Amino acid sequence: MDIIKIGENEFLPLLDRGKALADVKCAYSGQLEMLRDVTNYGTNLIPRCYGSSNKKLKDVVVLTILLRQVVAMLDGVELLVSNGSVHAAALPSRALFEASAYIDWILSADSEKKATYYYVHNLRRQRRWAQRFQKGSPEATAFADLVSDLPSLRDQNAIDQAAKTLKDIDRVLSQAAFAEVNQAFDKCARKSGKGDRAWYVPLGPQSVRGILSAVGRLAEYTIFYSIWSETMHSSNYAQHVRLGQGTLTFEPIRHLAGFRSLFTSTAATVLNTYRKVLEHYRPGELPAHFRKYLENWQKALMEVPTLKYEVTTNIPPL
Repeated sequence: MDIIKIGENEFLPLLDRGKALADVKCAYSGQLEMLRDVTNYGTNLIPRCYGSSNKKLKDVVVLTILLRQVVAMLDGVELLVSNGSVHAAALPSRALFEASAYIDWILSADSEKKATYYYVHNLRRQRRWAQRFQKGSPEATAFADLVSDLPSLRDQNAIDQAAKTLKDIDRVLSQAAFAEVNQAFDKCARKSGKGDRAWYVPLGPQSVRGILSAVGRLAEYTIFYSIWSETMHSSNYAQHVRLGQGTLTFEPIRHLAGFRSLFTSTAATVLNTYRKVLEHYRPGELPAHFRKYLENWQKALMEVPTLKYEVTTNIPPL
């Protein structure tokens, strides 16, 4: 006898997928089309610029990692807002913004040095994970109690792979090009007493804010990044409920409030990043890029409809 599974129905005042989807297609079809086109443009920009680069470590970090992150997060934004999930789209927007700041900062000066610090920091993080599988190491001892109920982390294949990874990373970090940077991270970690700091800290900036200040984007950080961080850390109750005199009003999970701000700031960040990358790698393309902006993207960016959303899901006082 087959068991018939009956799923849950959503509570429509909180989650009305059909309404959110219909609303966003009706109000913002031009903006959604632009996001898809700008994403597509970025997927072609990455290999085109890498082909024109010197293929040094800086080019790998800027183009195949950070620019790819920008394009991947833009794709995530488009996927979410196309389904009316503007609130959740703040998370990939924040990640996109941070990657764009790293690109600006790396390309501003000492690019190869900064890229080396980024790369070595990543190797050190992978090395810490590999050490956690090596019996008797301080990392394994500290990690053991936390994962005592996870048998997959005691699998011999995983242990053997970790040992190989550790050997490979140690070989790379011993090379002259990376040994000095590795030592700089050791020194910084000893000074902080809390292990490795962010990859850019040994170079001066102590936070993302410091990087954005260095590249002249502090206003964007103050306005947009801070708001998106509230979504990331669930630190703003007003994004979820409205508290009144004896009432509590739910905000719907999918809604279009805030679309204009999120769309314009995200699109502007991406287009500025594309321009910065082109200036560095393919300056001859800048006129064509500007024409494409005028012909394909400017109208959608400058003429974003403004909607007013009414929320009526009230909870009576207990």
